[in-house]
Amino acid sequence: MAPWKQFFGTLWALSFCIPVHKWRQWVRDEKLFGYGDKLNALRRTFPDLDWKHFRLAKGGGSLAFIVGGRVFKIRKFHQRDDSVQRFNREKRITDAIAPILPIMVPHIDIFQIDEYTVYSTEFIPGRILLDLPMKKILAHRDEIGQSLGQIIYTLFNARLPELDDMRPIDGDPNDTGMVHGDMCSNILVDPDTMKITGIIDWEYSGFGSLRREFFGIFWVRRKMRLTDIAPIAMWEYYKLRDSKNKY
Repeated sequence: MAPWKQFFGTLWALSFCIPVHKWRQWVRDEKLFGYGDKLNALRRTFPDLDWKHFRLAKGGGSLAFIVGGRVFKIRKFHQRDDSVQRFNREKRITDAIAPILPIMVPHIDIFQIDEYTVYSTEFIPGRILLDLPMKKILAHRDEIGQSLGQIIYTLFNARLPELDDMRPIDGDPNDTGMVHGDMCSNILVDPDTMKITGIIDWEYSGFGSLRREFFGIFWVRRKMRLTDIAPIAMWEYYKLRDSKNKY
């Protein structure tokens, strides 16, 4: 996370050297996603937080500022993005699934700062699995894969009546369930015990096929493919499914 903070901070400072205002503003908005303006808005709103030591993460659609045990997300292209709908949808899903999963998921608050819709959640402790050394991951891949299979089984087979309006009308009811959709890069583990502590970034979650979930784990990152965690998770999922179908 530190390199992103340095990267955006350096380029934002260098943008002051662009002599033409409209070019400078274009670089800041389109290439730097309004980084400095968003940071300043958060600083003004939460002046008591330790902004000298914040961390920055860049997700698929958002910048995430991490400070004081909280995460503040703002969409990269907030000015032409449906931020409110996206964040509210993610909040509905995480509120529904948090009570049924054995790991932490974000508890989301949504509020407005000037023109920015802000997504705020507590910081879930742990490290991104794929940020850890391959040797360490391989030493624990069986237990990680089994835990992942259990999590996917619980999620996919949950009833979740409060989200029935999100279910696809034309979907196959036998192969439709709640999926994260982008789990590969969003698995948090305790680096000491290597147990899964949480799963973050539920932006792409929704009702879909089991194939979509396992595809999102296996194919998105080459490093995950090399771990062989996905086949272990699949085996665990089907073992649980078959044991339930016996009764």
